[in-house]
Amino acid sequence: MNQKACCPWLIAAFMAAACSNATPAASSAEAGAGGSVNAAGASGGPSAQAGQPSSGSGGASTTGGAANVGGAGASALSGAGGTANGAAGSAGASGSAGASGSAGTNGSAGASGNSSACAGLFCEDFEQGMIDPAKWDLKEGAGGTAVVQTTLVAHGKYALQVHGLASTTDDYALIVSKSAPAALNGTHFGRANFYITPKPLTSGHTQMVFAGRNGTGTANGPAPLPKLRYMEVANISGGWQAGFDLLDISPLVEEVVYPAGSPQVPTVAWTCLEWQFTDAPDSVNFWINGKLIGTFDDQHVSYPSGHAPGTPLYNGSSTGLIGGFELFGFGFHDWHPNKPFDLYYDDIVLDTQRVNCLP
Repeated sequence: MNQKACCPWLIAAFMAAACSNATPAASSAEAGAGGSVNAAGASGGPSAQAGQPSSGSGGASTTGGAANVGGAGASALSGAGGTANGAAGSAGASGSAGASGSAGTNGSAGASGNSSACAGLFCEDFEQGMIDPAKWDLKEGAGGTAVVQTTLVAHGKYALQVHGLASTTDDYALIVSKSAPAALNGTHFGRANFYITPKPLTSGHTQMVFAGRNGTGTANGPAPLPKLRYMEVANISGGWQAGFDLLDISPLVEEVVYPAGSPQVPTVAWTCLEWQFTDAPDSVNFWINGKLIGTFDDQHVSYPSGHAPGTPLYNGSSTGLIGGFELFGFGFHDWHPNKPFDLYYDDIVLDTQRVNCLP
């Protein structure tokens, strides 16, 4: 039985009754046999990291010992006549870093002149000091809030902070992409640094990152995207969860995995989360600090209880259930709020190959 179809909206009384009797160890309605981790996982070739030079020229660089300095409108980390990452420059105006500018597609250079070249097709490091309205739709509900701040960051000067409440209904604070590159519509990889406080985590099913598209079915799920078909990486009662939801059909569909033997979600520390979402066939792989944590597919399913490995995920199929990836969201949606928390994000990258973690 689908948790979201019963708990948040009480579509039918018998669903609500079933939800109240679910095993509490996973959440109020998401108990199931743990899925096994696919140790092999799926990975793409590594792409360039932030802090690595790319082609193009910048403005004046420092004469020697310059680190990550670019010029106006830099699309690379090396200025004219100088090299990046601490290599001595052979020319260029001595000691000048040049005006900060954009650094590759959807990337930005820090105000201090330290470039942060985009390591993929779509990047966000929040170094504009705000949620960019040209890039993101801000979705806040039931008391959830999102703000760019300077107190706690992984790199640079700014990071996103989302705040959740122990409200009586599900709360959320999400930034949702407006015009992500079309190349991300198929299989894609993502990376983000995150920090959660306080510990321990106790809420049931708190979405962290998602990707999907609005479906065309007749049903409507919850706000803020009531027809969303999406894959996600989430935490649940302190552990990990991955899978998909189809909100535009009735009853609403949820299929997830609770990776067997996976560690608890790290708290009170900056942590690197990577993920791979694929719609043909439908699957999720995700990594923490470079280590594969879990795989979701028709061989690794924990919900609903009793799902037999190898059974198609939904309606006789295990492929094309999302319909592609057009919307990408970061923040949180807490389906079963328990206590207030703060979640921070920095160094977000999306690409068609694995991005890997920053040092």
